[in-house]
Amino acid sequence: MALQAKNNKQSAMSIIPNQHGAWAMLIIPFLLGMLAAKPNWTHLWLAIAWFSAYCGSFAFLQGVKTSKYAAYKKAYLVWGTMLLVSVIILLSCRVDIWWMGVVMLPCYLVHMWFAKRKHERHFVNDAIAVLQFCWMLVIAFEVGGGTAWSLAWRLCAACVLYFVGTIFYVKTMIREKGNKNYYIGSVTVHIVAGIAVGLLLSPWLALPFGVLFFRAVWMPCQRVTIKQVGISEIVFSVMTACSLVLCI
Repeated sequence: MALQAKNNKQSAMSIIPNQHGAWAMLIIPFLLGMLAAKPNWTHLWLAIAWFSAYCGSFAFLQGVKTSKYAAYKKAYLVWGTMLLVSVIILLSCRVDIWWMGVVMLPCYLVHMWFAKRKHERHFVNDAIAVLQFCWMLVIAFEVGGGTAWSLAWRLCAACVLYFVGTIFYVKTMIREKGNKNYYIGSVTVHIVAGIAVGLLLSPWLALPFGVLFFRAVWMPCQRVTIKQVGISEIVFSVMTACSLVLCI
């Protein structure tokens, strides 16, 4: 029974990515881009395609990393089928956006390079993932027929700043805990992010980004578990997302 439970757990993990921190990056830019324009039914197919692409690419990169592609064949079938169907329907509605998905391909090549070398936690790889995820804000905005492109780009920049700061912060809490260079980098990025977002969108955003700055300064000096870090990040992500939505 224990062996069966373990196999079932491994099977589920091969289908659903276990990188919980990526869900905020998957959802927040998409929602901001959609809300900054006008939600429509095409966004549903874009969301399915985006979700399927993320889950499928995660499984594929695990195969690249371990060379055990057969262990993820169920994930390839499930997410590959969903991606194919949703992309066909999406392009039948908005064929003009095909290039917006193609420009993401170089990012996947970089992820494959790092996965093959088992260095997928490298900062460069994480930063490129942030750019890739935040690009979805632009796509969702275009699909919604948005016209206020200045707002869209400023929201995109705010997301990039927030998530890059989060990368630094999480590293100071787990893999690079006690590393003074990462700590200084994290604090510096949060200062820059708070000032930049205040200038780009609204001065009152200094309040939520001030909270993020305090988090970056204080939390690495405390004894907290990885689970506690994860739960707190959900709260901070919701706070940030709601703050940015109010600027739309």
